[in-house]
Amino acid sequence: MTQDTLDRPVADDAEDLDAVDLAFVGAGASTAYVLIALLAALGESPPEAPVRIAVVERAPDAFSGVAYGSRAARTSLLITPLRDFLPPGELRRFTGWLAENKHRAFDEFLAVDGEVSSRWWARHRDAVARDDFDDLYLPRYVFGTYLMERAYAAIAAAEAAGVAATEVIRDDVLAARPDGPGYRLTCGGGEIRARNVVLALGCSPVMPRLPGDDGATAAALEDDPFGHGMDVAMARVEQAITRPGIEDRPPHVVLIGGNAGTMDMLYQLRDSPVVAERAARITVLSPRGELPERIREAQGPVDFRPERLHALSDAEPVRAAAVFEAALEDLARGRAAGLSVCDTLRPISDGVVRVLPRLSHEEALEFAGHWGVELGRHQRRAGWEYHEVVEELATAGRLQVVAGSFTGVRGAGRDGVLVGVRRDGVETVLDDPADAVINCGGPVKHVADATPSLVAGLIESGVCRPTRHGSGIVVDETLAAAPGMFVMGPLLAGNVVNGGPVWHMEHCGRISSFGSVLGRELAGTLLAPQRPAAVEGFPPPERLAAAQAVSAS
Repeated sequence: MTQDTLDRPVADDAEDLDAVDLAFVGAGASTAYVLIALLAALGESPPEAPVRIAVVERAPDAFSGVAYGSRAARTSLLITPLRDFLPPGELRRFTGWLAENKHRAFDEFLAVDGEVSSRWWARHRDAVARDDFDDLYLPRYVFGTYLMERAYAAIAAAEAAGVAATEVIRDDVLAARPDGPGYRLTCGGGEIRARNVVLALGCSPVMPRLPGDDGATAAALEDDPFGHGMDVAMARVEQAITRPGIEDRPPHVVLIGGNAGTMDMLYQLRDSPVVAERAARITVLSPRGELPERIREAQGPVDFRPERLHALSDAEPVRAAAVFEAALEDLARGRAAGLSVCDTLRPISDGVVRVLPRLSHEEALEFAGHWGVELGRHQRRAGWEYHEVVEELATAGRLQVVAGSFTGVRGAGRDGVLVGVRRDGVETVLDDPADAVINCGGPVKHVADATPSLVAGLIESGVCRPTRHGSGIVVDETLAAAPGMFVMGPLLAGNVVNGGPVWHMEHCGRISSFGSVLGRELAGTLLAPQRPAAVEGFPPPERLAAAQAVSAS
């Protein structure tokens, strides 16, 4: 579903807009949850005059986000089963909507002519008919459609009640600077003056690894498949592997990185009739030569005790690095006992939760900024349907996973490019030239490195400060990075909120929890600016840590 189907006008750009009470910069899942909660709270305590709100989003489908909107392929699936994707209350709300709208929710999915996506529907159509959704790895865009419709319904209800007027603008915020009691946002099409701002920009952009297309090679070099759009990336790959002159050999596609995004692209490559017809070979290049582990179907509890983590419960003092090292040792003990990451995930997560409250504030910041992220890299996992295509490609001799670090590409003329690899300190290249290279690696290491960008500009001007390791923006207990400027979503990474370290915020369960609290607090701020925002309501440290550890991927 696109913006055009929602009967809601969207401004093409930000013509100069006089002072609004609140401006959202970015409109993904984070903004959707904040806005829904904010408008509901305003309805419960109506203001004397409608609150003026502006939402600026460069994508055409505001409130869906990169992962769940038009930039994701229509056949991309959730990386976990639905029951693990949302907290219970929001899960029931979503499945209720899905039960009422299943007659149209899967239309775009069914319109794709792919072998694997067709197989998904054949397997699960009966479960969909029974409204039995919890165990499914649903097409992700369906959740994006739900968020869009829910957000626009909240906007319409607030306008009808006379409590808020919300304008959704398709544009890009290029800069923000203090302006009297608020901020002046410079957009591509004009300026917006806002008394308060919510930065909800999503993840940092993917770290650039590939050169631009200068026409020197016929290979497809896709540096940001998720930002540009997965369909766009796949179209470039399909064009490159069907170009004249390579009909006498199977084309070669290289994926950089071994994370959830890699699994996503493997699923799309397996589902492409063009890739299948050409019997393209695929190489995944990842630092440890691993892909996320397979999430097995429902299983009972595992008898495993994270002894090293439990031993830290009585230690004094506890260092953040020691928590990471103990968790890795317990992971290794589990593997030695024949257990997978998925088997030991819950016990180790619970062990981490027990220890984190013993960290000092400084050590908690260290864990939030570095060690929590590092631990997540060792606990990556993906659904069985994504793993099924990996196994099929490997069995057919069309997939290899290579351990090593990507070092760059070298021109190979019309035959493609040579892919550089570093293994054990030795520089080499993959044996065969690549006809397509897709960057599925991680984001930039430091938010200030994503230049030019709004966040880099705010840091350079001193309005905001990066967190210690640079993964996010420093906020206080009300999620304010500066007076009247609040942060939501992945840019919260690296902070300690309500006593709990936040090391990633990509999981919708945490986004919905944090966003709902921030929305209610913003309502109080807008209705009574002189009143300090309350801090009650953000997830307590133990619940926050458990959610992050269990969902790391």
